[in-house]
Amino acid sequence: MPDTFATELRPDERTWLDQALAAGEELRLLVRPRSEPELVAFNIEHVLSGIFLLVCLGITVSMAMENSLSCVLMLPAWLVGTAGVCWPWLWSWRRRRTLYVLTSRRVLLREVSRTFRVRCHSYPLQAGMVQEVGVLPGGYGHIVFDYAWDEMNGAREERVARQVGFIDIPQVKRVQAALERAIAENEEKRKQGVNR
Repeated sequence: MPDTFATELRPDERTWLDQALAAGEELRLLVRPRSEPELVAFNIEHVLSGIFLLVCLGITVSMAMENSLSCVLMLPAWLVGTAGVCWPWLWSWRRRRTLYVLTSRRVLLREVSRTFRVRCHSYPLQAGMVQEVGVLPGGYGHIVFDYAWDEMNGAREERVARQVGFIDIPQVKRVQAALERAIAENEEKRKQGVNR
């Protein structure tokens, strides 16, 4: 039975996992990143988005008194303000659909991107695969296997490095220990296979 930290699998995740696992591959660990919207720090952008929505409300009400059809002009502003205020909940929704899996042979990552597309990565267990381990307050942290480049603002061609691995997970030390055990077992099996 795999070690789980939070994880009831949804039907689409169960189907993906059944298809992803090879014959004889054992499931060792299932973990999800932290996703609670109340843990998201409301920064100045969220506050400004809320103020912007209030200003939009005032402008819309004053426009509605003169000409109700002119309120349609405020629709783009309402959409932008609403997106800014709702961002923490969208972030949480994406994170609740992210799944990190450790098997007897590899690490599987199933993440939802900013464009709400599912990205899957697979990393074979081998010595040196972990590039970085970070521990945050409260026992959360990350175990990074790789870095990827996300295109941001495609017109300006900005590229932002993104960590790929177990990101913002609970009990990171416990997950790291399970990962190190699985890597050691896998390396031992590999050596025994070579020595035969």
